Amino acid sequence: MDKYNSKTSFQKWFSSINLNNLSEEAKNWMQQFNSYSKKLDFTTTIKVLLHAVYEELPSFREMDRSFMDRSLRQEIGIDSLCYSSLSRKIPEISQEVLMEIFAQLAQKVAKERPSSKTTSLQLVDSTTIPLNKTRFPWANFRKTKAGIKLHLNLCYLDKTNQYPEHFAITNAEEHDRNHFECLVDKTEATYVVDRGYFDYKLLDRLHNDGYFFVTRTKSNTTITVLEQIELVNPKTTDGQLISDQHVILGGGNNHVTERFRLVTVLTKGQRLLRIVTNRFDISPNEVADMYQARWQIELFFKHLKQNLAIKQLYSRSEQGAINQVILTLIATLLTYLVKIELNSVATLFQLKRSFHYLRFEPAEIWLERHRPG
Repeated sequence: MDKYNSKTSFQKWFSSINLNNLSEEAKNWMQQFNSYSKKLDFTTTIKVLLHAVYEELPSFREMDRSFMDRSLRQEIGIDSLCYSSLSRKIPEISQEVLMEIFAQLAQKVAKERPSSKTTSLQLVDSTTIPLNKTRFPWANFRKTKAGIKLHLNLCYLDKTNQYPEHFAITNAEEHDRNHFECLVDKTEATYVVDRGYFDYKLLDRLHNDGYFFVTRTKSNTTITVLEQIELVNPKTTDGQLISDQHVILGGGNNHVTERFRLVTVLTKGQRLLRIVTNRFDISPNEVADMYQARWQIELFFKHLKQNLAIKQLYSRSEQGAINQVILTLIATLLTYLVKIELNSVATLFQLKRSFHYLRFEPAEIWLERHRPG
């Protein structure tokens, strides 16, 4: 079978993007973008860039050299690439159009894997991408460092199914709490965050607005115990329950106005975790497990930084850097859509690793490697 007479793995991977379903504003922008491009129209440009971030190509020059591969030339549909032309293109791409593509893919995932209060968590955290101060003077961070920060809401369905749902990109000096609420949009969903987001007013506001939360108290948090709940099963997946209490947090002029729940856990590593939540409808063991699920967003950030081109930014411009981060998140959603179509337990990294060797082969060869059973 001629692999170019059938859908390749790359074509299968990319096929979840439907540019015809974007808004009229996005289509008008793409038409204008294409009118100034003889070779690098919008579709071709994002194919080249998605291939680059997914294959971890380190620079525009390496993208140029990659077109010595005849299979890549046939796949993308151009015979050559000029790195200087591509370097001019990435900052010109509309951030709003890329955000629409990301949202389109996230909605497609949500349709295939619907979430609810009882079946999913919203894991919120941020990660900093450090940059060279001289090369990226616009990325304010510290006196001797530059950097950008990715604020992310990762929808957690279970241990093998998580995907990025919402995000924001800022300079690294921005505090996490300043961008938390732009990632919160599902009433009755449970948002799991680390203690960097711990704030009395924020917890009150979340509770009163109809959101559930699970977070960790700070070491200096004042706690007033109102009621002690008897523990039925003190064992958790990562340690032992110490107590389950109804409490008021804070004191004086700085306190919460609502009664919350405090679950204290001693982990297997002998760490004492004081987990606060407004979920009174579940067991303390489930509260502990919800907080432990927060580790998955750390693993997702690790995947982005170790297995995709996100730490090595191609463009020195602010818009070019932001666009590259969005493209990286789009690439992860494209892979996750393949994963859920197969109903596979394979990790994103496992799918990516086999894709590297099979991206120009018939898609069935790639897919068969990861079909369950």
